[in-house]
Amino acid sequence: LNSKYIKVSVTGRVNRPGRLTITRASTIDDAINMAGGSKILKGPLKFVRFNNDGTIDKRKFQFRRNAKRGSYKNPMLRNGDLVFVDQSILTATNEVLEEITSPLVGIFSTYGLIKVLND
Repeated sequence: LNSKYIKVSVTGRVNRPGRLTITRASTIDDAINMAGGSKILKGPLKFVRFNNDGTIDKRKFQFRRNAKRGSYKNPMLRNGDLVFVDQSILTATNEVLEEITSPLVGIFSTYGLIKVLND
């Protein structure tokens, strides 16, 4: 009944996002490390836990690797917990700029191709 392992989901700006099987004594830091570590440019961490009494524990904070095990910012994980490493302002801005400029790149590429074929 009381398995040695639990399943948690780690997504966002980590190197190998997905569902992980980890030991019951693992913390957020352990889960992020098992997911290949966080990417260099990362934002706040979002943590979601669905409690047995129907309540939801949501936390958003800047994660620090030196946070004490079992503390508010590095809690011991439970089966079904969700950990999301969010984007930083820089990565979000870059994503918006890519979205805006990608149609222009296609237009200029087509124009250049037509110019080369006409010459």
